[in-house]
Amino acid sequence: MKRIVMGLIASALISTSAFAVEIETRTFDQLYAAAKKEGGNLVLWAGGDKPDQSDYILNLFKKDFPALKVTHTVDLSKYHAPRFDNALETGGAVPDVIQLQTLYDFAYWAPRGELLAYKPKDWDKVYPAYRDPNGHWTGLFGVSFSNLINTKLIDEDKAPRDAMDYLNPALKGKVILTYPHDDDAVLYQFWHLKQKYGWKYLEKLVANKPVWVRGTSMPYVAISSGWYPASFTTSWSLVPFPNSPAKFLLPKKDFFLTWIQSAAIPKKAKNKAAAKLYMSWMLSKRFQSKWLQWPVRVDVAAPGGYKSVQHHNTSPEDFHRFMLDRATQERFRFQMEQLIGPIKGVSPLEMDYSTKP
Repeated sequence: MKRIVMGLIASALISTSAFAVEIETRTFDQLYAAAKKEGGNLVLWAGGDKPDQSDYILNLFKKDFPALKVTHTVDLSKYHAPRFDNALETGGAVPDVIQLQTLYDFAYWAPRGELLAYKPKDWDKVYPAYRDPNGHWTGLFGVSFSNLINTKLIDEDKAPRDAMDYLNPALKGKVILTYPHDDDAVLYQFWHLKQKYGWKYLEKLVANKPVWVRGTSMPYVAISSGWYPASFTTSWSLVPFPNSPAKFLLPKKDFFLTWIQSAAIPKKAKNKAAAKLYMSWMLSKRFQSKWLQWPVRVDVAAPGGYKSVQHHNTSPEDFHRFMLDRATQERFRFQMEQLIGPIKGVSPLEMDYSTKP
């Protein structure tokens, strides 16, 4: 009983300490000066499946803070997480910021005391569901997977928008999709398809012979390159790029996936001042207004005249719940492998993106 009481007291003290963390008040000039004084380095581990996937963000960051030396590694979140675990256990080097899709990892690390309690500038402007109340992790930007089409290969008014459209015999062998059992976000998409349309729908979709690939980057490369006309397991800018035939289309009625890419500062990070600068800058209007999809701030509008993500048939909160339910995920993952077959191909980080899959 004494041990239980002492444990509850310790937990209460930790909780009180976490909630006492104040939101960052320093200016960006002050944060930048502190980062330079610290050594001027920033090490970022960013979740993704294409080596250049963080370049858009980091090019903006480097332009604003040119004196910093930024070292970053892009890899699938499911590989960054165990790499971080191994570093903690062996005393290896950890990043200054770890930025992942696998939200359950933050829920694992935070109560074990591995994450710094930090509330970046404008933390209170972030939708409450997209940030840890203790400041151990913060959502930085929203990403949706939905329909991407090549307008030179398929007319927009005939393009697939909802699930049943992808069963069209005219699309047989022409749709490119990511293996759901290789990517948690795509697995979530297929879970929702099963929940709404049943197992028979998934069987019919597989029977329509989509081209299966590893990673969610190859579909948008393949569609932009004119190799395939459509996919629903990839992302793109809400506002089409000039002169690009690729266009991102939300469903007309179906649910679609959105998650909030989130980040944390490890307690053992070497360059905490630079990490705090990065986290605060990511929440700034400077970045949030330039992000290609959904901002996380309540006071920043989505691009292209879109309403906020809360006004669409999607739910980042539901994705978060799904990610925390590892047992359901793992069972469904193996069901998908039984239906589609084993994953084939090299890691998406090693793919030749100049070759049609």
